Amino acid sequence: MNSDIEILLERFEEMLAADRNLSIQSISSYISDIKKFSKEHDVVQTDKEAVLNYIEKSRAEGAKQSTVLRSISSLKNFFKFLCEEGVIQNNPMIDISVKSKNKSLPKVLSQDEMMKIIEYFESNQNLKLKTMMHLLYGAGLRISELVSLTLDSITINPDTEHMTLIVRGKGGSERWIPLNDIATQTIREYLSSRRNQECTSKFLFPSNSRSGHCTRQGFAKILKKLTIDVGIHPSKVSPHVVRHAFATHLLANGADILTIQKLLGHKDVSTTQIYTHVANEQIKKMVENNPSLKKIKILKKT
Repeated sequence: MNSDIEILLERFEEMLAADRNLSIQSISSYISDIKKFSKEHDVVQTDKEAVLNYIEKSRAEGAKQSTVLRSISSLKNFFKFLCEEGVIQNNPMIDISVKSKNKSLPKVLSQDEMMKIIEYFESNQNLKLKTMMHLLYGAGLRISELVSLTLDSITINPDTEHMTLIVRGKGGSERWIPLNDIATQTIREYLSSRRNQECTSKFLFPSNSRSGHCTRQGFAKILKKLTIDVGIHPSKVSPHVVRHAFATHLLANGADILTIQKLLGHKDVSTTQIYTHVANEQIKKMVENNPSLKKIKILKKT
């Protein structure tokens, strides 16, 4: 298996852990199904005919119906993910159906929970980690975008001294994200510390890894470990969940869906619209849990 598919599978696995209410075993099965398929096909070049042939071959080799259906479900989720990430333009699974359960909404951290995490990182005294956390939540970055940021990703307006983050994607695409005052101040402190240490790496968050920068897995482990200390279960938190928090909290505070789409770097607004469902679900729970409204319901019954 080549390094490109390995990277895509890592990102897909991270997304599954954040967005789907799946067990570790289920996620492992998804990854196993896709690895098996990728041994015979280039996932980026695959078309519908190739997928149908693969399914028929599996059946001809005696695969159980449940195994075939799971494989189809795995591939549907994976190719949808590739489309959302801009890796492929056309989804070969678009007309291939499979019975599935109702989709679960993304895991969501409340604003209070997010503030607890941010405040804990603030008190951690590790400028590097603190800066990474402020950018992950304050700019809604994918973890792969965060760890690979370079020094020239930060621009400063000479008139206002406000900082803007430039996130560079595939094919030369760029999105510009304005940074808030707290993130700006944290970055200034971190860059000053880097200069004092005479760090010359081009990466904003360098490390001794093979890539030369912090790894996604390394930061994800630190994030889970530190959230335990603030009383939040680690299964509820991941870098992808923090990205979701960025979007849902913006929406809850009045940002429009098109602005959020641009900040997240989604090519299609339909991908961003999941956050409207999340927000509606949160509002519904708030109404249901409102003590005054509960009393009214009780009075009506009596």
